[in-house]
Amino acid sequence: MTLRGFALVPVKDPLQGKSRLAGLLAAPERIELNTRLARQTFDCCVGVFGAQQTVAVTASDAMAAEAQARGMRVVREAAHGDLNAALVLSARDAIAQGAQALLVVPTDLVLLTRENLWSVLEALLRMQGCVLVPDRRGTGTNMLGIAPARQDLFQFGERSFERHQQAARDAGLPLNVLADAALALDLDLPGDYELWRASCAR
Repeated sequence: MTLRGFALVPVKDPLQGKSRLAGLLAAPERIELNTRLARQTFDCCVGVFGAQQTVAVTASDAMAAEAQARGMRVVREAAHGDLNAALVLSARDAIAQGAQALLVVPTDLVLLTRENLWSVLEALLRMQGCVLVPDRRGTGTNMLGIAPARQDLFQFGERSFERHQQAARDAGLPLNVLADAALALDLDLPGDYELWRASCAR
């Protein structure tokens, strides 16, 4: 039997996201970039999971409206809330709707496509347990998959890749690390942005 998978998409207000790129991009440029990436992520998730199995968690009215326009579920969080707490809220909502597997999909994966998103979901549904996609530095977590669905494994923040591995081991879950060059690139620091722009220019 195929498990019922849900995407959890935490999304900041475009006015606040990617503040560490302020040295490269003016505020209007960062707002435009954040909005475009959120839309790209929403569309990929809806295409793979379906609208009612994609949960956006946000404090932003604008991002909530974007998600609702696509038929997605929306969970509201407090402004400036903690990412892990926001994911707990969205996981609770998804589980209440019958989710059996969860995949956290950040909005700053600039090379995200339906194809590479589906490959991670397929790996999660096939193996079950915990699936991790590390960032290009091998310290952060760019995707986290959990099956069966649960709300107590979120460890985003500094060195989250290591902490997520430990949380999975402590929970007795099988662990599958998927190295994917496209999904490893997230826009966290100026060097990430420059690498992305260089790849677009090829």
